[in-house]
Amino acid sequence: MSSLPAFGHVYPVMPTAEALRAAGHDVVVATGGAPADRLAAAGWKVERVDAVIEAAVGRVMRERPELRTLEPRERWRVAAAMFGEVLAGEVDEQLTPLLRSTRPDLVVYEELAMGAAVAAARAGVPAVRHGVGPWSPPPMEAACAGALTELGRRGEDGELVPEGPGVFGRLHLDVWPASLGRPGARLPIPASPLRPQAWSEDGQPVPGWLEGPRARPVVYLTLGTVASGEAPVLREVLAGLSGLDVDVLAAVGSALDPGELGPLDPRVHVEAFVPAARVFPLVDVVVHHGGSGTLLGASAEGLPQLALPQRAHDQFPNAAALRTQGCGLDLQPEEVTAPAVHEAVRRLVQDASHREAGRRLAEEIAALPAPSHVVGVLEDLAA
Repeated sequence: MSSLPAFGHVYPVMPTAEALRAAGHDVVVATGGAPADRLAAAGWKVERVDAVIEAAVGRVMRERPELRTLEPRERWRVAAAMFGEVLAGEVDEQLTPLLRSTRPDLVVYEELAMGAAVAAARAGVPAVRHGVGPWSPPPMEAACAGALTELGRRGEDGELVPEGPGVFGRLHLDVWPASLGRPGARLPIPASPLRPQAWSEDGQPVPGWLEGPRARPVVYLTLGTVASGEAPVLREVLAGLSGLDVDVLAAVGSALDPGELGPLDPRVHVEAFVPAARVFPLVDVVVHHGGSGTLLGASAEGLPQLALPQRAHDQFPNAAALRTQGCGLDLQPEEVTAPAVHEAVRRLVQDASHREAGRRLAEEIAALPAPSHVVGVLEDLAA
C-alpha cells in the first residue's frame, strides 16, 4: 500500500489494507511523516517513503507563479503539477528500489501517490489505483498521464512503463458515490466500486464529554490535517458557532496554537487531533473544508454538512456536490463570516430536509461493496 504522507491520503486506504491483512496477506504500508509513525506504533509494517505535500506546493508556486491566481475550476492545474510532476517523481525514486528488493505481488496506491504506479511498472508488479475522492477532471487525468509517461521514460527500464492512461495501473477502486456527481465521462482505466469508510487506529479515544449524556447538538469542526493552520477562518467560524445552542468539537491540527483562536465559549472544545471514524457517529453536524475524506466519512453517517472550501482543487466541487444533493450547504472563502456560519449551521440543525437527504446518501454508500468484498478482485490481479 503506497500513500502520500498525510492523514487525508493514508487513512482512506487503510480499510482496504485491513481487509487484505484479515484475509491472510502480508501488507506493507509505504508512507512517511506522522502517519508512518502512528501506523508503526499501531503495529503495521511500514516502509518510509517521504514525499512532502507542503514542500511540493511551495516548489510549484515558486516555479510557476501563474498558478497562484487560478479560479477554483482551474485549480486542477496546481494539483496536476504537484502530484503528477513533483511528488510522482519523488515517490517513484524512493519506491522503485523498495519494490525491486521486496518483490510484492501487488501495489495498491492512493490515487495521488501516482508515482507508485510508475515504480510498480519498473518492478514488473501490477498496480491498482485506490480512489480517495471524486473523479479528477478529464484534463487533469490527461495531464497526469502525460507527466507519468514522461517520468516512466527516464532510466534504463523506461520500456517497462506503459504510456497513456494505462500508466495508472490495472484497476481503479472507486469510492465516490454516483449521486454526488462526476466531472468526467469515465475513468481512464477500468473501475470497481468500493465503499468508503472512515478509519482510525485501534484504541484511539474520543474526548470523554462526547460519549456522555448531552443536552445540545454537537457540531464537529475541522479544516483538515494539511490546511490546519487557518486561524483567521477558524476564529470566524467559531464566532458564528458560539451564538448557537450547540456544543462544538474543533480539531485544529498540531500546527496551530489554540491560543491563536482567542477567548472561546465554554461550549467549544479544542483538540489537536481526534479519531474521526469514532467521532462521526457521535455528532450531529459537520463543518469542514470540503476535503474528500471528511465529506465521505460524514456522508456515510448521514450527517448534514457545511463545507467551507479553502484552496485544494477538489474542495470546491465537493462543496457544490453537497449543496446540489441537498445534504449540505457551502460558503465560498469570501462568504465565511460569523453571521453566515451561524445561519448555515442553524439551518442544518433545524431543517430536517438536509438530514433526510443525508440519510439517502448514507444508504447509497452502505450499498457499495465493502473492502472485504474486493479482496478477491485484488487477489486475482496479483495472481
